[in-house]
Amino acid sequence: MDNAIYEYIKNGITIDGNPIDGYKVFTIPTQWFNMDSLHQLTPETFENEIRKQKEHDELTSEIFKEVQNEINQEILNQLRGGEPNPDIVPMNTIDRLYKNFLMNPDYKGESVADLMGSQAGQLVKCSNKFEFIDKLLFDDEFYQKWGENCCEELTYIERYGLWFTINYETGMEYNTKIEPDWDNDYYEPTPKRKLK
Repeated sequence: MDNAIYEYIKNGITIDGNPIDGYKVFTIPTQWFNMDSLHQLTPETFENEIRKQKEHDELTSEIFKEVQNEINQEILNQLRGGEPNPDIVPMNTIDRLYKNFLMNPDYKGESVADLMGSQAGQLVKCSNKFEFIDKLLFDDEFYQKWGENCCEELTYIERYGLWFTINYETGMEYNTKIEPDWDNDYYEPTPKRKLK
């Protein structure tokens, strides 16, 4: 190795490989680059790799600025009341599902007709996202229609633990072998699912 390359490696160098397969070389100014032989470790090689890395960084920086400007503009549009563009500012799953629910032509103000027919004529109250989430967690037919696999079923032990915590009364004993009366109106309802 030539002493002339000391300036290029004084802050550290990593070399992986062998004479048959070639080498991967890393320095901070060059990042990783490939070469066939250690004899190629010359000032010219380092200068060339530093130039390539600078060009790459400048291009990446320009792309990042363009994307950031697009994101900033999209956020500004949303703050002004525009529709969100999920390709630019991704919505989480629940936000997307709730938006789909609100955009459904059957949605009317603060309620939507229960199209699944389990309780014919009854209105499903979903005036906000929290009520929408409750319907996903508690109502099987609503979840099948609107949930798109955003939840996972609670195990019996998980569900029993919730039921016991929500409905604990003096004298109640925690015993998972005694099945609670899930449908008894006396007790607070226990969810069947949890959000993923």
